[in-house]
Amino acid sequence: MQAAGKGSEPPIERQETFLARYPRNLKLGILAVFLAVILVPWLLAGHHGASSKVSEKPLPVQGADSKAAIPNPKLQVPGVSSSVLTTSGFINAQDDHTVKLVPAPDEGLTEDTPEGSLPRIGADGRQPWQVYARPFNTADTRPRIAIVVTNLGQSRTDSDMAIAQLPMNVTLAFDSQSPVVGAWCNRARQDGHEALLMVPMEPFDYPRSDPGPNTLLTGLPNTDNIIRLQNVLRMATGYVGITTVSGSRFTTNPEKLDPVLDLLKHRGLMILDAHVAPHSAVPDIAHERKIPVAMSTEQLDQNLAPEAIDDALNQLEKTARLTGRAIGITAPYPLMIQKLQDWLKTLPERGIALAPVSAMVR
Repeated sequence: MQAAGKGSEPPIERQETFLARYPRNLKLGILAVFLAVILVPWLLAGHHGASSKVSEKPLPVQGADSKAAIPNPKLQVPGVSSSVLTTSGFINAQDDHTVKLVPAPDEGLTEDTPEGSLPRIGADGRQPWQVYARPFNTADTRPRIAIVVTNLGQSRTDSDMAIAQLPMNVTLAFDSQSPVVGAWCNRARQDGHEALLMVPMEPFDYPRSDPGPNTLLTGLPNTDNIIRLQNVLRMATGYVGITTVSGSRFTTNPEKLDPVLDLLKHRGLMILDAHVAPHSAVPDIAHERKIPVAMSTEQLDQNLAPEAIDDALNQLEKTARLTGRAIGITAPYPLMIQKLQDWLKTLPERGIALAPVSAMVR
């Protein structure tokens, strides 16, 4: 071996490293596993962003249109956690035009008869009162207020005003005595409003006050009342249930009311007890039979003086804060519609949610 020349460096003796003892393929495998453990969670977090936290626990949504849950992280409402708002987003906003109601009729929820179509519970268990409901995030913990405008469908002016001027979360109830009640229900639903069908029932001063054809009467056999009710139910589609503003006598008679509520349960419909009688039998029978029922809290139009309307709305809010929910009912008087427009706009800033009546079912 030749000696090193002048100026040349002496040879360096290399020390064997720990990793040098193992095969190259093994070392590459260990490196790949290490990178996967570190990089994959980081990449996934960057891809999903803030929505990853929300998707951990899906929140319940009333109504069938789950696609309506559009995230709105910028929305801030007193009394509601940011996680609920991120998931519900616009869905609980009063007038979100992106929330669409499902088309009606749904073939799976329709029974065709020689006299016309009737709603029914689907073979998969779906119920019309839920499928046709306006979607609402029931995880929203704010006090809820529902507004139901009744006696629609007879006056074009009143009906147009209620549909066009009130927030979409306001529920509209259409008079089944209208010859075009089906068209009005469709129009309301196209504009995003949930719909109820008004069924005429016997008042205390009948026949001096006669609600008209197909009125359910305490003097009729139960089978006749059921036929009349079915005639009413065939007049429209896409509604979530029924209500009445004339049944002060009928709704206090359990014997006559029982088969009516039984039919609603069989058809997958809810009932709004408008409390036209102080001793209505609707809540007790409905709860006993597990029939979806909501109960009115305040008749808003008993006195149409501006101050009286303000007092009624304030009382409705007090009830909502005290009990968690309240339902106000009114006919479509122009002054009332204007008052509601102004008042409902202020609810979100006061920490109250405006809900469709289907979200008030107990």
